[in-house]
Amino acid sequence: MTKLSIIVPVYNVERYLPVCLDSIRNQTFRDIEIICVDDGSTDRSSNILEMYSKVEPRMRIISKENGGLSSARNAGIRCATGDIVCFVDSDDFLDKTAAKRITDAFDSTHADLITFGGRVYPQFLSNWWLDKVLSPRDTMYASFDPSLFALEAAEPFAWRTACRREFLIEERLWFDEELRFGEDKLFHYMAYPRSRKTVFLSDKLYDYRVNRADSLMATRNDDKVLRIYDHLRISDRICSDWKQSGNAERFGSQLLSLIGEFVFMDVMTAPVQDRTMLANFLKSILETYFSDVQLKALLHDREYGAMARAILIDRRRLFGPRRKMMFYLGALRNNPIDFLRRGRERLASLGAVLKMRQMAGRIFPPSSRTVALRHLESEFVQKESVALLNSIELLRIELGNVESEK
Repeated sequence: MTKLSIIVPVYNVERYLPVCLDSIRNQTFRDIEIICVDDGSTDRSSNILEMYSKVEPRMRIISKENGGLSSARNAGIRCATGDIVCFVDSDDFLDKTAAKRITDAFDSTHADLITFGGRVYPQFLSNWWLDKVLSPRDTMYASFDPSLFALEAAEPFAWRTACRREFLIEERLWFDEELRFGEDKLFHYMAYPRSRKTVFLSDKLYDYRVNRADSLMATRNDDKVLRIYDHLRISDRICSDWKQSGNAERFGSQLLSLIGEFVFMDVMTAPVQDRTMLANFLKSILETYFSDVQLKALLHDREYGAMARAILIDRRRLFGPRRKMMFYLGALRNNPIDFLRRGRERLASLGAVLKMRQMAGRIFPPSSRTVALRHLESEFVQKESVALLNSIELLRIELGNVESEK
């Protein structure tokens, strides 16, 4: 029977950890091992792990000095004994059928890698982009096709991808411990090209928490230049891996389009005082990993050609008044349906906000949208508190039963 190893990196998440662990322990599929990697927590997370380990024989604790999320995941992979490996961030939680659905899918498809869907928690904090990337369709790739990055909801979160452990070990697929941000994207760009069979499941098996103000992603999003620099570092690592594996030569045009979508617009819209520095970094990436023939073709690309020219040849275009028109017209020419869909979704999001404001006005007159959101957040916090207290109470009862049996 297939065994599933669930790796949970843990760092200062005492407020969320019990609910996360309960969601894993309560899986309908029982043949799992729960590997919790305590990455040098300084709050009560370590104590919570110790208490759970007393009542959960399937749970193993690995304690290590703080090294970051990638370091913790790698430590978990090294200790895993299951046939399949998946990841759960310690402030998120799993649908109770997740382990069963994942193992059944591997048994029926014999895939190396499976990516599944997820939900935003709480849902009222979601947006069109998150809903899109967490909603894959049911499909399968018998070999690598770089178009999957454009056609499928394939990234950027590693916790929505499960892999055969042998596949990870044989292909030496580890998380880059030098990257403190974006390691999930790099992992996918290394894993998909190596996978002999890749499966996407539309099932939403994971609840992703988006309301942690102290999360790494939240702090990165507050600093635009740092975020763009991180994106460029990720692009550099992706290109380096594809170059070494020969994929940059085989799929150079597709990789350039993927890199263009990821960072070209970022660099073009960076703060004026930092734009040249970031453009220099991007230029060095392009010239290091791509041939003159590939770059020449990029300069004539209808979507990214104008931006590539601004980065590689004519820096005046980085500061000209037509900067935004470059990527707006390029996107419209390259994929008009997607361009119009994104515009429609933005309008729909605006309509939803206005509708919520109208509802708030009827329910909480004369409340503003801000007050309505605070009301929703207050209800959410109360719900969270109840869930946490329930988890602690159940754990206390289990601990008492264990002590009485001794």
